[in-house]
Amino acid sequence: MIVVGLETSSTIAGIAVIRDRQVMAEASQELGGVHAEKLPGMLERIMSDLGVEWSEVEGFAISIGPGSYTGLRVGLSLVKGLAYVTKRPVAAVPTLDAIAFQVPCSRYPVHVLTDARRGQVYEARYDTSGGWPVRQSEFRVGLLEDVLASIEDKVLLVGSGVDAYRPDIVSVLGERACFPPSGAGRLMASSTAFLGLESLKRGEQSDLNALEPLYLRKTDFARQPPSRLEQTSQADASPAAPASAAPGPSGPPDPPGPPGRAETSSE
Repeated sequence: MIVVGLETSSTIAGIAVIRDRQVMAEASQELGGVHAEKLPGMLERIMSDLGVEWSEVEGFAISIGPGSYTGLRVGLSLVKGLAYVTKRPVAAVPTLDAIAFQVPCSRYPVHVLTDARRGQVYEARYDTSGGWPVRQSEFRVGLLEDVLASIEDKVLLVGSGVDAYRPDIVSVLGERACFPPSGAGRLMASSTAFLGLESLKRGEQSDLNALEPLYLRKTDFARQPPSRLEQTSQADASPAAPASAAPGPSGPPDPPGPPGRAETSSE
């Protein structure tokens, strides 16, 4: 089963194509705030290099946050457009779940902390002792000091929030704070793809009409204008798109929101 996974919850965008438990291709790039201009081109190049026909893709996995407002909605718009045209299912993967997936078999509870800026972090607690992340708390956003104050036992901390605030974490938790090897907290698109694959195998797929990014605070989405890719997808995407419009390996089809068009418009 071939699944395309997209990770756009931060300024670093990632795309992975997997077949069952094997990574066929994976790429990431620092995009800053220009996901709409660059992300479709990244996907087009990967599919072209692999020589994989879009008709061979059996599903999509998308990281839904919490994270960057702009990145999340651009990634979601692209995946929705592709799903409408290819008539393939989409699995929504919470960003913190995918990060926890990257630290399997931890003997300690895992706390995923990602940087929410302004001294805040997004956080959730997991048990990964069985090799698979089992979430044991709700997602939340709060001041770092408040999140740390709620931790009483020895834990493994991972995520961009750890990279941003490690000295503060050590100062508060001391020997109760354990950390994985450097780089383990950087979310890989393949992690999103693997979790999405398992969801799709269980028959769990998202309703495209209801699917939205996971925001934990109002300021994540207040007063933000729609991106160009989102505008294009909203105008062009249609569930009734003909099956003959399935894209070839050179890039997603037109309509909706073709990667080639978005990249060209930025030049």
